[in-house]
Amino acid sequence: MIFLGDLACPEQKIDDFIKCVNDILEFENEIIVINLEANIVDNNEERKELTLYNLSKITDAFKKSNRVIVSLANNHMYDYPEKILETKSILEKSNIATFGLYEGTEIKPYEFTDSKGRKYAFFGHCWRLYTNTNQNRVNNVRVVDCPYDEFLDIVFTYIKYHSDVETYCFMHWNYDLEKYPFPVHRELSHQLIDVGATAIIGSHSHRPQGFEIFKGHVIAYCLGNFYLPSGYYFDGKLTYPDYSKQTYGIRFRENKVDRIWFDTDKGEPPIRVTKIDEDIVHNHDFPDCIDMDEKVYKDFFKRNREKKFLVPVFTRIGGVKMAYQEAWAITRVKVLRKVKGWMRK
Repeated sequence: MIFLGDLACPEQKIDDFIKCVNDILEFENEIIVINLEANIVDNNEERKELTLYNLSKITDAFKKSNRVIVSLANNHMYDYPEKILETKSILEKSNIATFGLYEGTEIKPYEFTDSKGRKYAFFGHCWRLYTNTNQNRVNNVRVVDCPYDEFLDIVFTYIKYHSDVETYCFMHWNYDLEKYPFPVHRELSHQLIDVGATAIIGSHSHRPQGFEIFKGHVIAYCLGNFYLPSGYYFDGKLTYPDYSKQTYGIRFRENKVDRIWFDTDKGEPPIRVTKIDEDIVHNHDFPDCIDMDEKVYKDFFKRNREKKFLVPVFTRIGGVKMAYQEAWAITRVKVLRKVKGWMRK
């Protein structure tokens, strides 16, 4: 099974992307779990400015894989709220499973059992900082975005009654282009492992972040853009720096975990395997492995983080302080967007 990062492929690149992905040997006969970073919007006339989209043709990717499972727990689902259920339907008609949406008012994982009898469950979650700054004002379809302490309780309860299931949490969090995870996301990851989660996988920052091995379990804080090419979205103005043009996947195989590195959006081919770090659980002496105790990491983050201008250092998963910091951060984003809108005028 391989977890991959964010995917939004524009119309101009879709054929090359599909051919490339279907030729990558590492994906053959694997279970692929990926974050679909945009709804399916085939009709060009329906596409809005300053949004991401995918095409229904994206379902032709990973055709040689054993199974494809897609997380919809991300803020860009709300670019086209009216397309969320249609996107889900298109995927499922192509035998692509989905997770990360509320089922009514409930949060449930996607579950399946493989041919060897191993049971899996996948939870998706998007930080509510983003669902509150890119809100769904169209319908009642909701991305899972509950407070972190509530999410922790839900995962704990599920594992309590499903101890024979490998449970994975695919998290959409952090700030765009932030290099390191917030302390709160380390705390949440550690607590999810403590209640029995098998691994924690992150997305959203659009650059690869480090990982750690916590009590023998992998926490990959952000895989980066699996494929989200520069120069096509947001009227061609959405571009990424060179450090975003590397990404990695986490491969779980038997009793080992590997990290597969890719070059992405560096010309042709669109995606290229560059190296594989094998068995990272037992060989994790890499520069981006952030095994540190809590206090040391907080100090490290404060010194080295990228986003500092009026951005809180989120440290705890619940309580009044976290609620206040989230409210402040939401207000900050809304104000900055208004200022940028005025500047464009």
